[in-house]
Amino acid sequence: METPEVLNEVTSGLGPELTRWTARVAAGCWAFWLLMVVAGVSGRSRRVVWTAGLVGHLAHVFCAFHFIHHWSHAEAVLHTARLTERVTGWGFGQGVWINYVFTLAWLTDVVWWWSRPVEMVRSRGWSVGLHWVFAFLFFNATVVFGPWGWKPIGAGVVILLCVAWKLRRKETAAGSPTDEIPSSG
Repeated sequence: METPEVLNEVTSGLGPELTRWTARVAAGCWAFWLLMVVAGVSGRSRRVVWTAGLVGHLAHVFCAFHFIHHWSHAEAVLHTARLTERVTGWGFGQGVWINYVFTLAWLTDVVWWWSRPVEMVRSRGWSVGLHWVFAFLFFNATVVFGPWGWKPIGAGVVILLCVAWKLRRKETAAGSPTDEIPSSG
């Protein structure tokens, strides 16, 4: 019967697109969440966006392992090494472990936030570390390893977020009621 072959053909073409778009959803939620913090939006709304970003990220991990790596850690390491070598000349695949740790950290952060009062602020060190890793992954995915069309978009988002963060820091230094940047709380 042809159905499994047709389904494989459809999902093989759709799989990489789903993988890309779920990553874009996760990154978009992260950027939107940071802008919400800068704008002083309530914790409840930020928590929903932060959680939606995690869902997008988990969907991205699922799609990447299902459609691209075929549920193989070794294949994920090899794929990462090939991409890294193509861009940098150095075939290093162990960077995939950064993604694993990041996924666990984001999941832990969301579970922590939903198990506490919505306005409870996380430790500054945890928040800063988590968002620096996110910024590093975002910058690498768009500017370093991304397609040419995404390089200026990724660089622009990073610059916009840095400016917004700086402006918010000035506000908090001037006596704003919260010093929550960059905090997930």
